Amino acid sequence: MKTTIFSSTIAIFATLATALPATAPADPAVTPGAGITTRDHVKQVISSSAVVTINEDTPDTALGIVDKAIVSRVDSKQNSQALLKFDFPEGLTGYKCRLAFGHSTQFGGTGKIQVFAIGDANIAGATFNKRPFRDQFKATFRVAGWGEATVVDGPGLTFDCPFMGAKAYEVISVGDNNQVVWYAPWGGLRIDVL
Repeated sequence: MKTTIFSSTIAIFATLATALPATAPADPAVTPGAGITTRDHVKQVISSSAVVTINEDTPDTALGIVDKAIVSRVDSKQNSQALLKFDFPEGLTGYKCRLAFGHSTQFGGTGKIQVFAIGDANIAGATFNKRPFRDQFKATFRVAGWGEATVVDGPGLTFDCPFMGAKAYEVISVGDNNQVVWYAPWGGLRIDVL
């Protein structure tokens, strides 16, 4: 009896499978929404080579290069921002680069952060009062879990990879009573080479 039921079940599934319309495999060149390439098409990941947290409470103190980035704001003050340097290797001409954010260690409040390109990659001695100027708005991310952040706004998210050299970015809090923290060697802001 069990064999008859099992055989009947397999026959039903086989009939259903043949009744389904044939579909071509998804075109890997087609990207899902807003020009964002699927994770499988990332050729290389560039992690930050230096992270500096600057703090409004100690505006003239250089806190130096750290592994843990803290971006927060509490009661419209106690503002902490992160400056990140990325070193682009030679040979990326012709590729696209995309900013991405994932794997924070702490998050709360709005969970929103904004990323700006900054005018100088020499960030080691930066302070809240003395730092490279903000150049261009790149993206807003919402961190709501331990995985990949959601892109809220990303006009500068994707760009032509430079031939080689360093670029730096500033990450700031969006909203009050907000905090996003990450351990830079394996999480946070990164650049995916597509």
